[in-house]
Amino acid sequence: MTADPFQRIERVAEGDEVALTLASGSTTVRGVALDSPIVTRVVAVSRETVDARQKDVGIDGIVDRRLVRLAPVDGDDAHEAYVIETRDPVLGERTVCPLRARPPGGGDPTADVESLPVVGDIEAIEIRP
Repeated sequence: MTADPFQRIERVAEGDEVALTLASGSTTVRGVALDSPIVTRVVAVSRETVDARQKDVGIDGIVDRRLVRLAPVDGDDAHEAYVIETRDPVLGERTVCPLRARPPGGGDPTADVESLPVVGDIEAIEIRP
C-alpha cells in the first residue's frame, strides 16, 4: 500500500531528496517555470503545536503544524525556498497545504506561510535515497 502525501511528508528529514508531483502538472510562479515532479532537497523541518485559544492564527482548535523548507530548484533565483505545511488537528482531518514559494528576504520561515505565492497542490511525494 502506498503512503499518502501526509504520511510521506511526516517522514522527511533534513537532507532528504524529494520529488513532488503537482496536481496541476508544470506551473509558473513569479516568472519561474517549474516542471512536475519538482526534485529538490529538504533544508529544514520544524514542528509546533498551535492552540488557537492562545494565538491569533487562522487555525481552529489545537493543531500539530509541521513546516518543511525545500531548496529552490537550479535556476530559480526568484525564491529563497519552497514550503510545505501539514496540519494534524486533535479533532478533524489531517491536511497537506499547497506547496508555496518564499521570495528572497521572506523573513521568519514559520510566519505567514498562507501569504506566500502558491505553487500548487501536492498530488504525490517520493523520498529518494
